[in-house]
Amino acid sequence: MDTNNTFLESYKKKTDEQNRQETDKQALDTKESADSAFRKGGFVKPLKTESAPSVKRPAQSKKVAAIIISVVVLALIIFGIYLLLNRGIAMVNLVGWTENDAQLWARNNGILLQVEQEYSDEMEAGRVLSQNTAEGTQVKKGEFVRLSVSLGHDLSITLPIPDLMAMTKNEIDTWAAENYMTKVRITTEFSDVVESGKVIRFEINDNTVVNEVRRDSPVYVIISKGPEDVSTPTIEVPNFKIMSIAEAYAFAEENGLVLVVEEEYDDFAPKGSIISQSVKAEEKVSEDTEISLVVSSGKMILVPDFSKYPKELAPSVAGELGIPVNITESYSGRSAGKFISQSIKADTVYESGQIVELKYSIDNKITLPSFIGQTRDSIEAWAKELNSNGASISIKVTNTKSNSPPGTILTQNKANTLVDINTSINITVSSGKVVFAPDFLAPAGSGYDAIITREKAIAMCEELNIIPVFVEENKSGKLPGEIWYQSVSAGKEIREGSTITLKHVPANVQLVVPDFIGLTKADIIAKNLHKSFHIIYMEGFKEGFEEKVYEQSLKAGTRTAAGSQITLSIGAKPDPSIPDPTEEPDPEA
Repeated sequence: MDTNNTFLESYKKKTDEQNRQETDKQALDTKESADSAFRKGGFVKPLKTESAPSVKRPAQSKKVAAIIISVVVLALIIFGIYLLLNRGIAMVNLVGWTENDAQLWARNNGILLQVEQEYSDEMEAGRVLSQNTAEGTQVKKGEFVRLSVSLGHDLSITLPIPDLMAMTKNEIDTWAAENYMTKVRITTEFSDVVESGKVIRFEINDNTVVNEVRRDSPVYVIISKGPEDVSTPTIEVPNFKIMSIAEAYAFAEENGLVLVVEEEYDDFAPKGSIISQSVKAEEKVSEDTEISLVVSSGKMILVPDFSKYPKELAPSVAGELGIPVNITESYSGRSAGKFISQSIKADTVYESGQIVELKYSIDNKITLPSFIGQTRDSIEAWAKELNSNGASISIKVTNTKSNSPPGTILTQNKANTLVDINTSINITVSSGKVVFAPDFLAPAGSGYDAIITREKAIAMCEELNIIPVFVEENKSGKLPGEIWYQSVSAGKEIREGSTITLKHVPANVQLVVPDFIGLTKADIIAKNLHKSFHIIYMEGFKEGFEEKVYEQSLKAGTRTAAGSQITLSIGAKPDPSIPDPTEEPDPEA
């Protein structure tokens, strides 16, 4: 046994065992340290271990970089689209608009309004006082814009009662106007004590105020007309409250009184009945005395909030209140039958003669049929009818060549489905089949057998489905009726249904038909007869007329138009392979 080898193996085993125990001890210490730190809420940084040196992989690095760049570019594109779709619209200045107009503008632009109401002496009721978003600011669809809307004058405001006894009529009128007093009534009566034009007395029919008066408190002021002229006959004032307004006017006219009639709403007094009079019944006044009457306008009717009622119930609700309504429908972002708007704001006092316009939604979806095979006009007429009711359907057209007739719809990107309003429909429309313009021009010097006349041109155009436009015009060297010009050169691509202008010599020449019997084709050409008539040859057998004309369709001497068709029967040329039956047979054959 090799002693050195045994020693080395023993030493190596001992060293390995010591290294393993040391590693296990370090791991145990680390775990205990981490457990301790975790129990104390701390964090233990893991031991740094040496890793094998990384191997560079250039191809893989380039691939990763390309992926990262692609992701960044895609993110930028998505972000750009997001900005484009969410840039919103520019805010307009709604101050001074009616609330109804503001709501319509907001609804059309996808903006939500948050309306607050406040009293204002500067802006009439129902108009916008202010907005929290400045004009020109970009507002995204679905965002809220806060508006303050005027309630009009605050009639509950109280004012100190002025010294009415020391004021003139004009001063009282000015005070009432400047302070928005709504029920100040001024009348006159005779007085032997109070100087003319001065206040005799005033009454405030409002028990809720003592030293102050509300803007809507009834204030009656009686101003002196001075001493009554004793020579003027006195008139006893009747109890107008038991009279109709017509009877009151009749009495006033008969007795020379001046009536000032004002109307007020009253929940109990019938419409048209007299509620009060400024001069008490049985008092005596002179002619030209002014008497104020307050007439009932009937019960105050407030326009309902029709958004609370379905379309079918709205007319009966309005009818019970005596409010005429006109109902219209249009497509909107709301489902079928939903309320859209009303022309007079809810809780507004209804005035006689007004008509409330109510608008309800037809639907926010539209049934889109297939128009493939139909004409472009059909889908555009369909969209036009829907758009007249607010559907906002747009048709985008792409034209393409095809064998289908021009204007026929070939494809439709959406069909036989429900679509939203504001939808765009893409269609492909046939512009017709492409054909090639024929050659209508014959070589110079051609006869009627080669030239194209008007009749031939019509047949050629019908076959290609193009439209000829004929123009008569003389041309030197051309035969009567011959086409000598075409607006589209031969062989050029044109669409079915296109027009082509053809110029031809007028066919107004009369000729006498010659005697063709016995003439050969060469004879006919030599005499230029093929340039006078359209000659058609038919071969037949006629003894003695080999290659000669033996019959003609039009008799010689007949007058006919130049270019007329004449059929000539011409004898066939003998076939040398066929024996002549008149000759004797060859015995040797």
